[in-house]
Amino acid sequence: MSKKKMIEEVLEGKPVTAFEMIDAHAHLGYWHNFFIPERTAAQMVHAMDRVGIRCCAIAAHAGISTDYRMGNNHVLEAMRDFPGRFVGYCSVNPNYPAHEIRDELKRCFDAGMVAIKLHPGVHGYPVDGEGYRPAWEYADKHGLVVLTHTDASTNSGVVPTGKCAERYPNAKLLFGHSGFGHAGARACAEVARNTTNTYFDVASSMADLGLVEALVDGIGADRVLFATDLPFLDCRMQVGKMAFSQLNDDQMRLVLAGNARRLFGI
Repeated sequence: MSKKKMIEEVLEGKPVTAFEMIDAHAHLGYWHNFFIPERTAAQMVHAMDRVGIRCCAIAAHAGISTDYRMGNNHVLEAMRDFPGRFVGYCSVNPNYPAHEIRDELKRCFDAGMVAIKLHPGVHGYPVDGEGYRPAWEYADKHGLVVLTHTDASTNSGVVPTGKCAERYPNAKLLFGHSGFGHAGARACAEVARNTTNTYFDVASSMADLGLVEALVDGIGADRVLFATDLPFLDCRMQVGKMAFSQLNDDQMRLVLAGNARRLFGI
């Protein structure tokens, strides 16, 4: 299979079979002030089948906003109802007591979740703040993936997220959105040069020309992961920007699925 085959499938509106695709950064459910027509687990599976995504790593929108325990329950339900199609992020909120966060982490990982999700922007809390420490320590102890939203803000900045990677070397940090845009990609490349436990996803609400290539060229194809932000964003655009990127077949295999299989153990 090859990029040529993938482009043909995308242009014909068919599910991609040319490469395996695993989505490393997706969500589930409602989000305030945002129209999300395919927000349930069943609707997401329909969207995934339409483009050929085998599996999504998901964190419920409720889990990163209003009620992290309820959101985690939604993820566990999706994992149960659609075996093999979803793997779960355990969302935690640093504004709650540390003992509650530790209990929730144990509950979720005992139930089969594989990674941790932080959202410093929505939580209004710095990524390297004390409230996130239970999650970082748990990930460091167990060698887990931590997906954290990154952008140009103070709470979610690429640089302080990189410092967390240095502080917790056994954790595997996945930089959600890779800081957004080309400036974010350059900052991520600098972090990648100074760390070995950092990974970067391509999810973005804008298809910046050359951004996928900039991430792979600056960081390496073995540390960049395909992601869509489904259902917050339509996954078809995210698949399309990969199909029409300049990555070669070997790079596509790593970015689209190989790296996610290795990190999540799926």
